[in-house]
Amino acid sequence: MLWFFWLSLAFIAYTMAGYAAILWLLARLFPRTRIQAEFVTSVSVLIAVRGGEELLARKIENCLDQDYPSDKVEIAVICDGPQPLAEEIALRYSRRGVRLLRAEHKGKTHSLAVGLAATFGEIVIFTDVSVTMDRHAIRTLLENFADPRVGCVSSEDATRPAEGNAEPVYASFDSRLRRMEGAVRTLIGASGSLFAARRETCLSWPEGLSSDFFVPLQCIESGMDVVVDPRVRGYLGTVKAKDELRRKVRTIVHGLDVLFSYLHLLNPFVYGMVAWELISHKLFRWLLPLAFAAVFVSNVFLWNFSDFFRMTLIMQCLFYLAGVAARFSGRALRFSPVKVASFVVIGNLATLRAWAEYCCGVRYHTWQPSQRPLR
Repeated sequence: MLWFFWLSLAFIAYTMAGYAAILWLLARLFPRTRIQAEFVTSVSVLIAVRGGEELLARKIENCLDQDYPSDKVEIAVICDGPQPLAEEIALRYSRRGVRLLRAEHKGKTHSLAVGLAATFGEIVIFTDVSVTMDRHAIRTLLENFADPRVGCVSSEDATRPAEGNAEPVYASFDSRLRRMEGAVRTLIGASGSLFAARRETCLSWPEGLSSDFFVPLQCIESGMDVVVDPRVRGYLGTVKAKDELRRKVRTIVHGLDVLFSYLHLLNPFVYGMVAWELISHKLFRWLLPLAFAAVFVSNVFLWNFSDFFRMTLIMQCLFYLAGVAARFSGRALRFSPVKVASFVVIGNLATLRAWAEYCCGVRYHTWQPSQRPLR
């Protein structure tokens, strides 16, 4: 049990902090140089819509207001199934070049496939209806494609704090991690709210998988890099606390589906650091609940071993109680330790449920977007 405790604790420490620390060191010792320069070409902006009609007009206005040559941009609104109100709103902007496309209700990835087939831009920008961009977002995103090695560019999520919700904590941590991955080698995933890719990296489009994960992996397979540009922010409201667990479960199930579809990328002898990033950032993170359970259970058996283990078990119990308490009291999240506890508890619960659903064959092919207010 002693070895079980320490090995499980080491796994948690590496996954939650050690991986980031190694990336930080590598980014400073062996940084990759990137080319950023003005890059003007044809752009297709794809907005898949399922619900959120009250946000659509502001989203379209946000896209039309971009500081980028209007004759180089085509905006396509793709309705996932019949949506009279959304279709009516999109048609109002047809004179300004906005195209309305109708897709069968088969999910977001299918809708984006319809959008890809009907548009022609050399660079494709994928963005959610609930997300707003700075006025220079498209121009800034495209500057990264001046580097021929870059196949996909991710924005960074900017979420506002909300009581009873730990999502901003995760977004901040994940943003820093992605920056370091991009500085060392390549990202292995993009922000689903706003990212851009060369059209040739989207020629293979496995419907049912999450595009913000499989498109970056396809870029890597084709020999191109995926980068993040911190200058480009996707501003979005925070998911309601009661919906956060469900959103995480859905996201992880999608992620597991993609990971097991690209298992060959986990081979370190072929894909080197990419395999290391995938294993550390994705696979190990999704195995964390087992490690936390192993630490707790082994600690129970070690209660009589020494005062140290009695103290660690008490601390674990307090930690988990704080995480649970945060679910019922948003004010508790004002304290940083409670925020961390809430993040860990919600993340572990969501991951366990996601594994259970994935192993039982549950897949989220149809689309029910999280309800977010537009920022």
